[in-house]
Amino acid sequence: MVRTTIYLPEELHNSLKHLAIEMRCPMADLLRKAVEESYKLELKDLRAAQKSWKSHLKSPGKAVPARNYFARRIKRA
Repeated sequence: MVRTTIYLPEELHNSLKHLAIEMRCPMADLLRKAVEESYKLELKDLRAAQKSWKSHLKSPGKAVPARNYFARRIKRA
């Protein structure tokens, strides 16, 4: 895991702190879950692109044209 710093408005910080206490979990867990949920589709696409890139580097001859990739991505959205 990587440590990072973010700045939150005081009211949001206080609300998250109270929510974390009510849910009996660290505020960091709430933030991680919120970020993952907010960017679920984008992260999924990024991971798929990274996997495809690794595959491409192993076998560049099997590459899919970018136009086809983006056409499929638009259809999913």
